[in-house]
Amino acid sequence: MQQSQPNLSGRARTIAVGGLLLTLLLPALDGTIVATALPRILRDFGGLERYAWVAVVYLLTSTVTVPLAGKLSDRFGRKPLLLIGCAWFMAASALCGIAGSLTTLIAFRALQGIGGGIVIASVFAGVPELFSPAARTRLVGLFTGTFGLASVVGPLLGGVLTDTVGWRSVFLINLPFGVIAMLGLMAAYPSRPPASGKLPIDYFGALTLVGGVGSILTGVSLGGRDLAWTSAPELGLLGVGLLLILAFIRVEAQAADPIIPLQAMRSRALGIPTLSMGFMAMGMFSTGLFVPLFVQGVLGRGAAGSGTVLAPLMLSFVAGSVASSQLISRVGHYRLMGVGSMTIGALGLVLLSTMGPATSDAEMVRNLIVAGLGLGSSLSALAIANQSSVPLAQVGMANALGAFARSLGGTIGSAGLGAIVAQATGAVPGAIPAPDVLAAALRTTFLAATLAVIAGGLLALLIKEMALGEIEAPPVTTEAMCAERSLPELVAEAS
Repeated sequence: MQQSQPNLSGRARTIAVGGLLLTLLLPALDGTIVATALPRILRDFGGLERYAWVAVVYLLTSTVTVPLAGKLSDRFGRKPLLLIGCAWFMAASALCGIAGSLTTLIAFRALQGIGGGIVIASVFAGVPELFSPAARTRLVGLFTGTFGLASVVGPLLGGVLTDTVGWRSVFLINLPFGVIAMLGLMAAYPSRPPASGKLPIDYFGALTLVGGVGSILTGVSLGGRDLAWTSAPELGLLGVGLLLILAFIRVEAQAADPIIPLQAMRSRALGIPTLSMGFMAMGMFSTGLFVPLFVQGVLGRGAAGSGTVLAPLMLSFVAGSVASSQLISRVGHYRLMGVGSMTIGALGLVLLSTMGPATSDAEMVRNLIVAGLGLGSSLSALAIANQSSVPLAQVGMANALGAFARSLGGTIGSAGLGAIVAQATGAVPGAIPAPDVLAAALRTTFLAATLAVIAGGLLALLIKEMALGEIEAPPVTTEAMCAERSLPELVAEAS
């Protein structure tokens, strides 16, 4: 059911894993570092009515790119897609750094999202190329935890850079990291022949998917704010999107090698965790996007201050992600871990919804830690469920489905929740609402995100667990999980 892993030395395997982690850090860091700088960017270019657009357009293009990138990585190999995605992302980041208006920045962010989608799909599909199913469960938390690590470093780094050098530097900082990542991949990541044969690529399916998802998400982003929900342009966007999605379903049912195999999505082992990831992502993205707005708009702190406040959320996200994968590698049960983790994440979002201008730092830290632990743990559990449901030859497709669901959920969540904030505050162009008005709007936003995470947790109850293989490991302890270990040690342990 699986192919053999490449015969790499310990040093080469460590460099390859390090290259993958650093490559993944690019889009992961970008999301959090830009979120902290976003209020300052929009202070220069526009008002709150465009707050979500810089994030939404990136998520939109990355969302529609991920499934095709995953399929292409199955077809042509992981390494070429990793290098192309990294180079594309760096070039688009440079363009964002020199943007002269909000319009051009949004356009360049769309290009950047394409590179981010290629990177995310290729990195998660690249892990199974290096490790067996049982061994890679120990490292899944390391990769999902990269999002949390980026979320720790991103807000702090973004705040300092924005307050000192300027917001343009939050995009340009991707360039040195990208160069190092590409050098590591070129030096150590193995080149493998394609595993999917020579069936024709489903280009028509890709076009209908891009058009359908793009139209619907654009409609959701504009609805109730730039366009009335009942206006002809809004109904036209949603109608065209729905027709294209129906066309996509029909194309995929007949394609020789579909981008998204609909039959596989009917499986409880793959389809349920994929859908659950989408709902979980609504809560995950809402915290990263709207907590900085709360800190700067309600509490009146600067960009660096919001980055400092976000640290507890992101540190707990990393801890939850790593601990979850380590526990699953020992006990082999990821369904209950996913359900329990999303329950904790929902509780954290409820606590975030209670915050206002009088919220103390201690209360905010408590709320952020609870949310981070729950969301970080659930991400690892669902990623393991997704990877364990298919043979190695199809893992690019499975990981792409998971990344697609996360991006789609994050995009819909960001667009929809951003519309809630805009409507609740009045969103007068160029105006900043009063702290109590903004706090009330954000309460509604976090409660809406809570409902999405609860839905994801209920879905996770239906996951069909697959065997992870025989796992021989000593009992895990809290001290062992929290102990600092180097990347070579972690790689050696997984191997």
